[in-house]
Amino acid sequence: MKSTHADKQKKLAQGHGEYEMIDEKDFFNVCKKSEYIVVHFWRESTWRCEVMDKHIKQLCLKHWGTRFVKINAEKSPYLTERLHIWCLPSLVLCKAGKTEHTVVGFSEFKSGDEASTEEVEELLAKYGVISLRD
Repeated sequence: MKSTHADKQKKLAQGHGEYEMIDEKDFFNVCKKSEYIVVHFWRESTWRCEVMDKHIKQLCLKHWGTRFVKINAEKSPYLTERLHIWCLPSLVLCKAGKTEHTVVGFSEFKSGDEASTEEVEELLAKYGVISLRD
């Protein structure tokens, strides 16, 4: 129990449990520091990005073992090209510093852009970046 608490405190100090905007130049450092990361590529003028934002804000508080960040796709041409981001919103799921999967838009949700936070949570758990036991 003490080790779990110490682990949680360490991760919270690294930015886990928060949903923050990072710059393109910070992306690789963030990936090196955390084992599991969900990166939301978004654009302010896209309403679907706001919908995904709402879900991610709720999930980051619950799943402190995973780091949740967002990157403005318009201001990150290198990453969007390198990670093949062509549709917004896109969630890039990283494990141990490597890209595991990219969720393109709401295409993987049964109810499309009407997806619930629980559906987003189940999809992230399916790819192993969060645990439903948390």
